[in-house]
Amino acid sequence: MRSLANSISLLLAITCLAAANAASAKDDPEIVVLKPSSPWNLDMGEHKCRIARLFGEGENQTIFMIDQWDPSKTAQWTVAGPALERYRNGRKTEFEFSDGGDAGEFDLVGSSLGDFGNAIQNSSGFVADEAETGEEDEEPDYAANPRSLPELDAKGAAALEWLTLSQRGRTPVRLHLGSLQAPLASMNVCMESLVEFWGFDIAEQRSVASPPEVTNMSTVVREIGEEYPNTALKRGAQADFHIRLTVDTQGEIENCVLLNQTAVDDFDLGGHPCTAFGRYANIEPARDAAGQPVRTYLANRIVYRVGR
Repeated sequence: MRSLANSISLLLAITCLAAANAASAKDDPEIVVLKPSSPWNLDMGEHKCRIARLFGEGENQTIFMIDQWDPSKTAQWTVAGPALERYRNGRKTEFEFSDGGDAGEFDLVGSSLGDFGNAIQNSSGFVADEAETGEEDEEPDYAANPRSLPELDAKGAAALEWLTLSQRGRTPVRLHLGSLQAPLASMNVCMESLVEFWGFDIAEQRSVASPPEVTNMSTVVREIGEEYPNTALKRGAQADFHIRLTVDTQGEIENCVLLNQTAVDDFDLGGHPCTAFGRYANIEPARDAAGQPVRTYLANRIVYRVGR
């Protein structure tokens, strides 16, 4: 297995992305435009990969980050800075990655990120989705589309160079990202290195056709939902968590990692979601194309929201 230190050195070596001239301006009086003021910075921890870049200068400095907790065709992105100060929690917020990139609308869950202040977070594949051919609730066809080791579409993101955020009654904010091909390619290499660091063989993980399946997920979800932290509930605090299980060839959980994906402080879950999975989850192991069980990871997102 490649060491973590060597993995980091390799990843930093392939991420030699030149910084554009630092600038912050309004190209249009109806939109705030922020240009890069730092190179891309790639960081690989024990549980996730992150690539980030700063935009604007001085009081206008804003950060854009991409995070992944497991190999996937999507990633979580975050924008935080003074330009978003008047964006309000609970309101419809729109985003667009360049012409032809991913775009959509979501209800903003307010959070903050240290000295940067207000933060906006969402998940995306960055490249516009191809037209869906099946029903949304249709069972995945793993024979035709095996899980393998999914990754971000770096090549498809070559022409994506900006991100625009907008909210009704608020000034739109545009970040001139530069081409996203190299940053996303670096994230893919980082995630592959992390999978090795977790103790998995890459070739074996690429052989996975069907991932592990929790056959009684509704029971597990109910148990987790009943343990909303009291202090967080009183404050109306909301958060997203990432849970990663290592599942052996018998469908047994070898270990569990729980991580906070949001910029929400003091949202203490202890280890309850891991305990709930350990006590109640019935898991069918991953299998390769020949139907043989494969030891692998299983990742899920846990969303805590206060009902209105």
